[in-house]
Amino acid sequence: MSRFGSAFGRLHYQIVLPLVLVAVTVGIVATIVAVLLLTELTDGWVDRSSDSLALATAGRIAEAGERLADVGALVTRDERVTDALARRDPGSLRAVLASVNRAVDADMILVLDRQGRVVAGVSWVTGVDPGDRPLGRDIGSGGAGSYLTFARVNDVDTVAAVRPLGAGGEVLVVADVLDDRLLKRVTSGADGLFGLYDDRGRLAARSPSVSDPVSREVFGDASHKGGLLSARIPEGPRASDTVKTGSGSYHLVSTVVTLPGDPSAAERRLVALMSTEVTDRATSTTIRLITMWSVFAVVLLTGLGVWIAQSVSGPLGGLAVGARRVAEGDFATKVALAGATEIRALGESFNQMTQSLRERTEHLTKKVLELATLYEMSRSLGSTFDLDELVGSVLESSLRIFDVESGYVSLRDRETGELVTRAIRGPREQRADAHALTGSMAEWVVREGRPLIFNPSTGGKDQQVDAVTGSAAAVSAPLMGPEGAIGAITVGTHDPAFRFGSEDVRLLLTVANHVAIAIGNIELFTSLQDAYLATVRSLAAAVDAKDTYTRGHSDGVAEYAKTIGEAMGLSSEQRIALEMAAYLHDIGKIGVKEGILLKPGRLTEDEMDQMRHHPLIGANILRPVAFPWPITPVVRHHHEHWDGRGYPAGLKGEEIPLLARILSVADAYEAMISDRPYRAGRDADEAIGELERCAGTQFDARVVDAFVKALRAHSGPVAESAGHGAGYERDEARAVFVALCDGMFTSYRRLGGPKLAVNLEERLTEAIEAGRLPFKLAGGRMSVSGGEGRDLETEVEAMREALTLLCALIERTSGATLVDHFYAEALDRMSERMRATAQRMRLRRGR
Repeated sequence: MSRFGSAFGRLHYQIVLPLVLVAVTVGIVATIVAVLLLTELTDGWVDRSSDSLALATAGRIAEAGERLADVGALVTRDERVTDALARRDPGSLRAVLASVNRAVDADMILVLDRQGRVVAGVSWVTGVDPGDRPLGRDIGSGGAGSYLTFARVNDVDTVAAVRPLGAGGEVLVVADVLDDRLLKRVTSGADGLFGLYDDRGRLAARSPSVSDPVSREVFGDASHKGGLLSARIPEGPRASDTVKTGSGSYHLVSTVVTLPGDPSAAERRLVALMSTEVTDRATSTTIRLITMWSVFAVVLLTGLGVWIAQSVSGPLGGLAVGARRVAEGDFATKVALAGATEIRALGESFNQMTQSLRERTEHLTKKVLELATLYEMSRSLGSTFDLDELVGSVLESSLRIFDVESGYVSLRDRETGELVTRAIRGPREQRADAHALTGSMAEWVVREGRPLIFNPSTGGKDQQVDAVTGSAAAVSAPLMGPEGAIGAITVGTHDPAFRFGSEDVRLLLTVANHVAIAIGNIELFTSLQDAYLATVRSLAAAVDAKDTYTRGHSDGVAEYAKTIGEAMGLSSEQRIALEMAAYLHDIGKIGVKEGILLKPGRLTEDEMDQMRHHPLIGANILRPVAFPWPITPVVRHHHEHWDGRGYPAGLKGEEIPLLARILSVADAYEAMISDRPYRAGRDADEAIGELERCAGTQFDARVVDAFVKALRAHSGPVAESAGHGAGYERDEARAVFVALCDGMFTSYRRLGGPKLAVNLEERLTEAIEAGRLPFKLAGGRMSVSGGEGRDLETEVEAMREALTLLCALIERTSGATLVDHFYAEALDRMSERMRATAQRMRLRRGR
């Protein structure tokens, strides 16, 4: 059941919620009913008010027409008008009309003949000349008498009074323009917006004027464009609508305006808009009041319900809360119930039950934690081949299993046999040196091959503690390998009240067995990796042996590639793959003709085309080999260029594998600083400058930047590893020494014959054994044995001693001159790089 469902099921909420729901429901229903009734009332009131406003305005327009009719009656009774008309004097008639209009203030007064042509007239709004027909053909025809009408005078919409004048059938027209001024006059005192539209549906007048922002929003600008009513004027004798503006809402009434007694039945449309702000405020106020009282009722009923619920369901609610906490896993829950005896007894039984559950759960939790930690530790043991990371992770997991704070893992060194601490944890600085391990629990466990446990004594002053961590209580288990104990894992605590038992010993032995297996896997993987590396170096040596000009090139490239990989923060797996690929990057040269490889000068274009096939040849050679690392793509693409102009695939930018981009930089740098038969090698600064110049075109600029920074940070030793400084590695030193000894022995055999060569080999073997030197001569070949525990300089010193013995034995049988000759021939067979390394090693004729 969900949390809400559980809460609702409680008696407390069963009492409170119905009261709250009733109050909320009543408030909502009351609000809806009030709003509906109020809306109906206010809408009816607004509708009736808008109708009244429109009708009143239409009536005032008719009254304005009647005023014009009165003006027309005054004009027709003016003797000056009838006299000028009788004399057919248009000039005098116009002067009289102008004089009369100054008194009556009409927009225009016109006298028209029977054909509707102007006889004379005055107008303040449009030009009217004698002979014009501004009102149409039949408006002046007799028989209609006096009437009011809407008329358009030269495209100006007006309200006009028409009256017969004279015996010749002339008519008098008195008109006011239907404009903003007229509409403002007839709507004076009315609260609303008004618009008057002509018979073509165009806005003729508005009130208020365009200067009013609401009027401009509704009816448009001065040219009557862009308003809300531009395309939505309701049609029909009467229509209504609602208009929303930026300042509020308006109720719109549209009605047709006609003039009484108009024989032409001309009509205009009046639009009146009345603000609904008052009704909106009334509705809003009503809703707020009802809502306020509804909230008050909800609060009041809620308080009443809470009081009732607390009085009735308080004790049972406390018990329900306690039961829910127990269900969620909190077995330390206690309830204190007051009230009836039965409820108190129920609470006591509940507390006894939780106590029993807590004791059983603690035991089960500890077992589950142990199993879960063991499972996670088993999974993590196979996820790393780093010994320090492995033992550190196991130690932390063990501390969590036993819930202690101190511990350490110690392993026996295979070379020296000494016990060494590989991981240690504790609340304070610990002693992890060899002296601290002497006499420790771990030392005893490794020696005896069985676990050890000790706990603090009860009452004794001199308490036994672990020599490494100072733990008062500790347990240690051996890490057993095929040849016996290889180390121990120890956990402990400084808490004098803590006690380890036999179950703890069993559990730690289980952990130790898993760790011992994982350590064996790491050693196996390391051996496999070393075997791979040795095989790869042998293949690289085979390639270098074919190309005497670049002998040792792969070693240098591998060294620089490792430097770049470290500078760019590559993972351990990536750095191994990069080193392997560096040793094998030129293996494809096996498929290139020796005439091209050994050509002392620059290659022709055809020869370069054949040479450019060596990445593909190398990739094809390596493809069937199941390397644990992705080496083949790196070898295939190490001659691609960042700008896409490389070979063999013409890859560009990020399309080129990262390791191939790194190998490209290392390969180019080593080639530039190495000597060739047709040129001398560049110095490091020149080579770096060339790399920087080609960054972004041939090389990845990030790789170049990382390499250059690494070279400059080393201040020379890295750059010198190619033969331009004083550095060399163990493998390189051994290769130089073996090549020198084998070369001298070969020259001696060729000159002295097999029998003398066998005698020299036997005497040299005796001398090496007598001097306990780490070398062996068999079948005319020198080899280096062992050497894992020696430092490089000690081994090189032994090489110098062995070379001195060889030269001395040859000198006894052949003389010093031949010794120098054999030495020079052996050097000549070596590459420039190896000769430079021999010089740095001081492997010279004699001491």
